[in-house]
Amino acid sequence: MRALLLTAVLAAAACGTPAAGTPVPTDLSATDLAFVDLVIPQNESVLAALALADRPGSALGPVVARVGERYRSELAQARELLARAGKAESDQHEGHDMPGMITAAELAAVEHVQGADFDLRLKVLLRTQFEEARTVARAELASGTSRPALELGEHIDSSRAEFLELLGGSRQ
Repeated sequence: MRALLLTAVLAAAACGTPAAGTPVPTDLSATDLAFVDLVIPQNESVLAALALADRPGSALGPVVARVGERYRSELAQARELLARAGKAESDQHEGHDMPGMITAAELAAVEHVQGADFDLRLKVLLRTQFEEARTVARAELASGTSRPALELGEHIDSSRAEFLELLGGSRQ
């Protein structure tokens, strides 16, 4: 149901018309822009969570290093796509409690937990984010039109499948 709703939101974004005087990028559709604009805060929230795992006693070090490198790379790609489209980051999702976005409250709840319980709680947050990122990427793949945005969507879908395996598989 959530995937259907997300696809509908991304498709509806593609149907809107820009306000008068708003430059219309020719290489990114509204769906592509909505996708790229969501990748940025999702990746930033994960990077904030990964920063918490840099502590003694966490067994997640190898996962954190691998995931962090990819998320930083995708973040740079998303920002480059927005820049090429002549669009600034919108921050429209800032503070939202939505699937795939690790919130400040969730980070605070995990921050002071230690040992195996910390690893377990962080894995739950990461697994949820990886699964939702795949849902968002698949919505882009179904409705997007820009080759660079579609390539980013393909990369996100495949890398999140890989990351889920690192965590012990998906719940889906």
